[in-house]
Order: sequence, then structure tokens, then C-alpha cells
Amino acid sequence: MTIHRSRFPDLPIRQISITERLFEGLRVSSDRIALIDGPSGSSFTGAALEDRIRRFAGGLRAEGVGPGTVIGILAPNHPDYVVAFHGIALAGATVTTLNPTYTAPEVTHQLRDSGATLLITIPQFVETAKAGAEGTGVREIITIGAADGHRSLDDLLGPALAAQVQVDLETHVLALPYSSGTTGLPKGVMLSHRNMVINVEQALELIEVRPDETTVAFLPGGDRPGEAPACGPV
Repeated sequence: MTIHRSRFPDLPIRQISITERLFEGLRVSSDRIALIDGPSGSSFTGAALEDRIRRFAGGLRAEGVGPGTVIGILAPNHPDYVVAFHGIALAGATVTTLNPTYTAPEVTHQLRDSGATLLITIPQFVETAKAGAEGTGVREIITIGAADGHRSLDDLLGPALAAQVQVDLETHVLALPYSSGTTGLPKGVMLSHRNMVINVEQALELIEVRPDETTVAFLPGGDRPGEAPACGPV
């Protein structure tokens, strides 16, 4: 058997969650702009972004969210997508990310298959989210922005969560995106904190990232008509 090794040195296996890894980067210069919303021009500093993530995580914990909870996100590119994803992660729960172009039946399949009990979306997607949540375990739809009859992400902000809720970094399913593969219905892809942290470290070994550079973030919906992607300085 031949083992092909990278020309780069081995990376250490770090005992850290993906959100703790994000906070490390934000704290390099916490007063600098970390995230910019393309359409509106609004922005977060590193310190403000960390605080909002911690407060959303704290609000989720007050709602009983933690390990074993699966929360769906059905939203296009938006700064609060980052807040939702990492707030869920910090609270020890699992995120299942839904394609923002999904129809209601596609939403239903993923919510049912993943076992999601909460769904985060935007006001423009509420009708699709409501139709998709029928017959699933979703008990509430939360919106990024105000929508009649629904609590918003802002409504769930609580006291900042001081530390990552303890999970097994290697085996806990942090993210559950769905991939259609070649046949059949989309299937969940189980990603752990360790998967994602190592991916970040590997990428940083290959990509020369310089202070004050700005990178464009296309996921999850930056290629939809009429949408501009969020972006942020490095």
C-alpha cells in the first residue's frame, strides 16, 4: 500500500469547537469590521458578532435547546445566518441547513428526516416554511426580521452564554446539510465540530490570508437572482 502525504506538515488535532475557533479569529482585532451585509451595507465588528452569537445561544439554552436538539435554517445569505448557525452550535445543538430555493415538499422531507423541532427563516419564506413544517416535528418557526405571528431571532436573544456547551467534538453531529448524491431523495451529511475545525485549519495552510483583505461569501444563497452576498474583512 502506498501512502501519499501532503507536502505540508501535519496539523494538530485541537480540542475546540468550530464556534470557539471563530471567536479566536474575531478576537485578533475585535474592534475591526468582521462581517458586512452586501445589500444593506450594515456591518458587525468582531466583538459585536461574538456578543450576538453568545446572546442567541443563551436565549436558546433558556428555551431548553441543547444536545439532541436539531434546528433548521431556511434562509438566504444574511449576517444573522452566521449568528443563527454559531448560536445553535455554541448551545450544543445540531444545525440542518436547507437550500433557500427548496419547495415546501423538499423542506418537509429534510425537516422530517433530520428530526428538526425548530425552523429559522426570513419573513419572505414564512409561507413555504409553514407549508413545509406541516406533518414534521417542528413546533415553532422563528424569523430573521419581524413577521406577524412569529418570534424573531432578536426576540430570542438572552444573557450571553459564557462557554461552549459540552459535546463530544469528534462524534457530535454539529451540522447536517443534505446532499442528493446521484439517486433518491437528499441524504444528511453528518459533520462534527472536529470535521469543521480541521477543515478551517487545512484551508488556512493553503490560502494566504492577509489582514484587511475582504472575501465574498456566496453560501447559502448568494447566487439567487436579486441577492448580493454577504462579505467580510479577514
